[in-house]
Parts: sequence; C-alpha cells; structure tokens
Amino acid sequence: MSPKSKRWAVLFAVSFVMMMGYVFWDIVSPVSTQLRAPLSEGGMAWTSAEYGFYAGSYSIFNIFFMMLFFGGIILDRCGIRITGLLATGSMFLGACVNAWAVTHVDPTSMVDIPFTLFGIIPQQLKTQVLIAALGFGLFGMGCDITGITVSKIVTKWFKGKELASAMGVQVAMARLGTASALSLSPLIAQTWGLPSPIIVGTLLLLVGFAVFVGYCFADKHFDESGAENFTGPADNSEPFRWHDFTALLRNPGFWLIALLCVSYYSSIRPFMKFATDLLISRYHADPVSAGWLVSIIPYGSIVLTPVFGMLYDRIGRGATLMLIGSALLTAIHICFALPIEWSGSMAIVLMVVLGVAFSLVPSAMWPSVPKIIPLKELGTAYSIIYYIQNIGLMLVPMMVGDVLKSDTTAGVPDFTRTQWIFAAFGLAAVVIAVVLLFVDRKKHYGLEEANISNHA
Repeated sequence: MSPKSKRWAVLFAVSFVMMMGYVFWDIVSPVSTQLRAPLSEGGMAWTSAEYGFYAGSYSIFNIFFMMLFFGGIILDRCGIRITGLLATGSMFLGACVNAWAVTHVDPTSMVDIPFTLFGIIPQQLKTQVLIAALGFGLFGMGCDITGITVSKIVTKWFKGKELASAMGVQVAMARLGTASALSLSPLIAQTWGLPSPIIVGTLLLLVGFAVFVGYCFADKHFDESGAENFTGPADNSEPFRWHDFTALLRNPGFWLIALLCVSYYSSIRPFMKFATDLLISRYHADPVSAGWLVSIIPYGSIVLTPVFGMLYDRIGRGATLMLIGSALLTAIHICFALPIEWSGSMAIVLMVVLGVAFSLVPSAMWPSVPKIIPLKELGTAYSIIYYIQNIGLMLVPMMVGDVLKSDTTAGVPDFTRTQWIFAAFGLAAVVIAVVLLFVDRKKHYGLEEANISNHA
C-alpha cells in the first residue's frame, strides 16, 4: 500500500469512530417530542426543561471536572493510542449508563437538585433524567476527547498535504452520523419503542471502539516500520512543556478561533436538538418527516464540507469562508425568529442553507488551527477549544429548554425567543470572524493562503 493510500485508510478508520459518536450524540434529538408525551401515550413525560438539561449534560464532565483540558495534556504527553482507547471506552460506557436509565429506571421517580445554576437547571428532576444525563455526560467527555485525538491523528498524517480535504472528509462522515441519527431514529422508535434508538446507538459505539483498537495496532506497526516517511512529524517528537502552554494562551489567533467555535456551535448544535420539535409545533409536521427535514442540514454538509475543504487546500480564503458561513447561519435564525409562517417548501430551503453554513465554518476552522498552533501544542489547543465550546453546548440547551418551558401554552411551545437567542450567537460568530480576518493579515497566520505545500 502506498503512503497516500495508508494515510487515507487511516482517515476513514478514525472518521468512522467519530461518526459512531455523532450518531449517539443526536440519536435522541428527533424523538424529543415523544419524550415529552405522557406515559399513557408511550412517552416518558419529560418536560422541555428536563430535555434541555439532558441535552446540555453532554458537557457536564468536560466543564466542571475540566476533563477536556486534562485530556489534551494526556494526548500530548501519552500519545494518540492510549488517549484514544480511554476516550472511545468512555463513550461506550456512558452510552451503556444512558441506555440503562431509559430502560430500567422508574420514569415517575423524582429527585431534588440543590444546584440550579441560577435557575437554568430544574429544581426537581426525574431520577431517570438525572441518570441518563450522567451517562450522556460521560459519553460527551469521551466523545470530545476522541474528537481532539482524531484531529491530531489527521494533522499528524496530512500536515503539508491534503489537510483541509482530509478534515473535510472527517467532518463529512461525522455529519453522516448526525444525519443518520436524525432521519432514522424516529423510525427505530416507532418500530421497537422509544428507548430503542439509544440501545442501537450504544451498539454502534461498541463497533466504533473495536475499530479504534484495530487502528492502534496499525498505527503502532506503521510507527515501528518507519511511518515517519509518510505520516509527517512523529506523535511525540517534541515533548510538551509548561512554557508551550503559556505561549498558547498568549496567542490571539488561538483565542479568536476558540471564541468563534463556541459562538458558531452554540448557534447550530443546540438548534438541531430542538429543530424537530420546532417543525412539529410550528409546521405541524409528523415526527418522521420532521426528522428527515432536520437531517437536510447534515446531509448537505456531507457533500459540501469536503468540497469547501478542497477549496481551502487549493485556493485558501479560510477566514473568509468562516465569515460567510457565520453570516448565513445568522440570517437563517433571523428568518425562523420572524413572525412569518414559512411554507413547507421554504422551510426546506432554509434547512438547505443551514446545511451550507454547517459546512463552510468547520471546513475552514479546524484546518486553520494547525496554521496557528505548533504540532506539539496541538492536543492541548484542541482540548481548550473544545472546553470553551462545551460551555456553550451545556448552557445554551439548558437555557433554551428553560425558555421554552415558560413559552409553552397548552402543550405547544413558541420558539420565537429561542430563535433570537440562536441568532445572537450567530451574530457574535460573524463579529469574531471579521476580527480574525484582520488579525490574520497582521499576524500572517496564512489563513487566507492555500494549505497544500506538496502533493505527496
């Protein structure tokens, strides 16, 4: 196998692992309306606030125990294989806890929560919700550490080559996982019952863990057989030092990427958690059709993200791509926030444009990090970016769930205020992207330059 074939084979293997993580991440989103249904109708009687708490719990361990920060240091100190095994194992274990909660815990049992985070977390929660949330948080810790590990793997094998294209393929496969979850989860729930999507997602994570174990053997063999000939810099060629960490924190480009990341993802990822409910409540779509409509967003990015990645590789304009994507995202949220009853066809158009925005920013943002940060600091850099991103991914769904609870009349939620919340985060991303464009010109990071230095 040629060096080029080997690095692309590695890319598809680790991208498959992340794809399984994204399947589980979004497997509950399209059945959120059924979760809120009464027990007598086959639901679990979760409130909007409880569902918001569950969706935000993905980031609990990453934020309050700083596990992403430690995960990045472990990655830079202990290497890809050890970190990846721990992270993928954590994903699977958290999913098992989540599955046990929805299949074995009494949905009528309640527990008092002393820490409400200024009222964002409900004072009383179902025990089932709390345990499911703890499992989802353990999964989220593993998923994000797996994400930074995969990012470093791709950088290791593709730096100076087709880096943005490779990251575009990796993101596209992750979006395929999201799209599959959004479109198939309602069908699985209708066929085998409401807990079945989580069980299916758990089994898929087991497959992903097995694939990463296989990658570890291959990676070890490649390193021992002179893999540096085709993988780029060795994984541990330069040990991470405290001075590197402080230099990272003084880098303005790093902070702009981190702030852009949290603003952008706070505007799109929590929206996708509630979008199915939005379509059912406002457009009276059935759950299966609503799930397919929302899946337009990631399905579109499956094709477009690699295309924009190749564009970045060959032409450049990374900061410009991030600015355009953030502007499109903001415009669509404003459209949904306006007191206009969009037709079904117009709703599809809006989802398609969201899919474009969902492709533009990631295709340029993640390949831009190695231009700003040296490889030896890359694991820690990604971990801090993911940590800051997780603050938004935890707080925004909880806040939106709390707002929806107060904006619900006769069981029908009004999404107007929540859409303005999403639009505000999108506007923040636009402002940060503009600043990043000017800072890039001053600091000469090369974000507007092509990535490919050779076509090996």
